[in-house]
Amino acid sequence: MGTYITRSDIEVEFGVNNVAIWSNLDNDDAQVNDDRVDASIAYAEQQVDDLFRDGRYAIPLRGTAGDLNQVKRWAAVLAGHWLVNRRAVYMKLDQNELTGIEQMREDVFDDIARYTSGQAKLAAELVNSQPDTPQVVG
Repeated sequence: MGTYITRSDIEVEFGVNNVAIWSNLDNDDAQVNDDRVDASIAYAEQQVDDLFRDGRYAIPLRGTAGDLNQVKRWAAVLAGHWLVNRRAVYMKLDQNELTGIEQMREDVFDDIARYTSGQAKLAAELVNSQPDTPQVVG
């Protein structure tokens, strides 16, 4: 299990069958390859952390479960993209399917940029939780 997501989060975004097919490079059955799913989760979570690193939020991103639903979705999309993008080498995928997943990935990066630039704020723990206004000490 990852910091932000599990296999079921990827399946919510892309479907159980798609995750099973995309993770199985041997084409021998529709069983999920847990090692590949774990690798996709590690990749996706590292990408999210790297995009927020040296910014205002503590890494790994921490908050209540509801506060980090957006982070969960970002990581799930990136993990699914990782799986299908590596799977495309082994099977012919419909170009529209690939284009749709590429667009989802770009949307994630655009959305994350809104948060890293300060245009939007995550309800996540900040790097410096000290007050940013003068405080009277008595």
